[in-house]
Amino acid sequence: MTEELGRRLRVIREGKGLSLAQLGELSGVPAASLSRIENNKMSPTFGVLSRVMMGLDIDWTDLVGRHHLAPGERLTSFTDAGEGQETNVRQSKARVLHAHDAAHLLPLIADVHARSLEEVGGLNGHKGEEFCYVLSGTLVLHMEGMPPRVMRAGASALFDSSTPHAYLAGTQAGTKIMIVVLRAYGASPEESVQIESG
Repeated sequence: MTEELGRRLRVIREGKGLSLAQLGELSGVPAASLSRIENNKMSPTFGVLSRVMMGLDIDWTDLVGRHHLAPGERLTSFTDAGEGQETNVRQSKARVLHAHDAAHLLPLIADVHARSLEEVGGLNGHKGEEFCYVLSGTLVLHMEGMPPRVMRAGASALFDSSTPHAYLAGTQAGTKIMIVVLRAYGASPEESVQIESG
């Protein structure tokens, strides 16, 4: 996924008719940094990637989706224990359980160990809605305009993910969470840029 990220971002940017300078203005990320990301010479932090996605007006499903449905085909996807796409999300190891362009949901499991907002690049938002469920350990959910919420195993949250937010571990041992991101209302698979996954 990391090797493919730069190519996918370039395809999306060019598909929207944007130059690096134009995307830089929309996202607040310098054009030189965008060029390094697209050429896989720089691995963006989650904060930078969130700003790029906001500038491109895309969500996670546009970026990491892998396959399209054939006419008449119904969405079906299975993973066994330990399967999925390994990636990093804001300094946390994560596994995307099901990545499919036709899906409106993007479920992933994340191991969170960061203890400060500085470690994860501060609060960031993105299009859509988000569900979070604490599988083990203690999570501290930070959301703009609200006091941090301490959540233990079994607790969950559902929120508009455009609200800047961050997930932090409540203890040194870290926490494991499930996150399900919902594509923004009104967005259809056809509106996503068609990208072939490697």
